[in-house]
Amino acid sequence: MSEEADISVIDVDTKLSGRRISADYIADAMRQAINSGNLPDGAVLNQVALATHFGVSRVPVREALRQLQAEGLVESRAHRLTTVRGTDLERLVEVFSLRALVEGWLIEQAVARMSAPIVEAARQLNERLRDEADHTKWLELNKEFHMLLYRPSGAVVAMEMLDPLRSRSERYTRLWSRGSGIHRPQETCAEHEHILDLVESGDAAAARAAVEAHVLHTRDRVVEAGRRARGAAR
Repeated sequence: MSEEADISVIDVDTKLSGRRISADYIADAMRQAINSGNLPDGAVLNQVALATHFGVSRVPVREALRQLQAEGLVESRAHRLTTVRGTDLERLVEVFSLRALVEGWLIEQAVARMSAPIVEAARQLNERLRDEADHTKWLELNKEFHMLLYRPSGAVVAMEMLDPLRSRSERYTRLWSRGSGIHRPQETCAEHEHILDLVESGDAAAARAAVEAHVLHTRDRVVEAGRRARGAAR
């Protein structure tokens, strides 16, 4: 049976009054809590408790939940219960596979517009990744590394598409990271170095293939960790 969510894990800016808190603000806060893993799969989202937490009526809460349902992050069940929607492993494979295609295309577009200072900055970030022990901080640095390389593409729509794909996949990377073998800093940083060498050489097609393989390596590890975690829970 699903348990009611611990609403206190959702961050609220205490400087905002109830009148200034919109449905978009509530959706953003809840989205962050879901993607960070603070709101677990299957948790029941009580509209009254959410309204009290944000200091608003239930109207913007309902609108926020509709937004999150459209994004596939929550689902409505019988008796008007709304719960955090889990992602089955088949859908997770699809999310990672789409992410690989988008990221590969982005780096291919970016190579011709890449500058030496950006490549050097990416190499410095990669060195920081080698030494970062905190997995949450490591994921943040890893995202910064990739975004640094993709921005020169100028592909605004593709970057907008990528953000929710990364969030949805990293939700499970965080969830299943402990003791699972997902966190592979030395292997990942070696792959980063290979990508940077290809970018620096101007080989856009090879850089695309390397980025796609890089994302799919993570996909395979996350999915395998998920199979183990869900098998142990039965």
